[in-house]
Amino acid sequence: MPLLYARDLPWPEVKRAAESGAIALVPVGSTEAHGPHLPLATDVLIAEAVAARVAAQLSARSRPAVVFPPCSYTLAEFARPFAGTVSVSADAARAYLADVLAAIARTPFSRVGVLNHHLEPEHFRVVRDAARLAQERVPGSDVRVPDHRRPPFADQLGREFTHGGSHAGWYETSLVMAAAPHLVREPARAGLPAIPVDLPALIKAGKKDFLECGGPDAYLGDPASATAADGERLLELLAGHALQALIS
Repeated sequence: MPLLYARDLPWPEVKRAAESGAIALVPVGSTEAHGPHLPLATDVLIAEAVAARVAAQLSARSRPAVVFPPCSYTLAEFARPFAGTVSVSADAARAYLADVLAAIARTPFSRVGVLNHHLEPEHFRVVRDAARLAQERVPGSDVRVPDHRRPPFADQLGREFTHGGSHAGWYETSLVMAAAPHLVREPARAGLPAIPVDLPALIKAGKKDFLECGGPDAYLGDPASATAADGERLLELLAGHALQALIS
């Protein structure tokens, strides 16, 4: 069963897919600075790569899926001081995403999976609120947001993810090296010193942006230790977790 991308399909094919029980997959990310070595679209690239793997795994189970174009602009306050970052208000992001998800649910896809990989806490709340609003607007719809930040699954993603920098560090750099290696700036990446901070703890302590967290170049963690092999492993883990959340 081939992977279906909504952007490539005429509307009757989208309608047939929805009526056949396909799950709609919506990648969600941000447009924000990710160090001097990763693109602004890092979160979107990761979300799209996970969506493609989820769709492939659903196809292997004879369950169709349709991958929709990503939502790429949202609240991104932690990277606001850096050029290229586009941060919109929480209210605007919530309203926009809720409208997008409700429109997809009305197609009618009975189940919509929101694959979010921008991890700023306030943004994740926006995504969950938007999914709830969309579901309330479309009776009978089922809009799900897999959350890979929660234990025990989060522990499988490595200590940097749970207690380290995790913004353009080993975790995200490995994922982009697997998903879009041509967009990683080498040898700049390999020469970056590690910034060993506990980002979740800093956020809880009230830090407001990456400068306050000790990341003057919009990265935290250890990007020099990243590998494409680690990225492939992480993508498979993320896809497997999302799949279970969507079919359970």
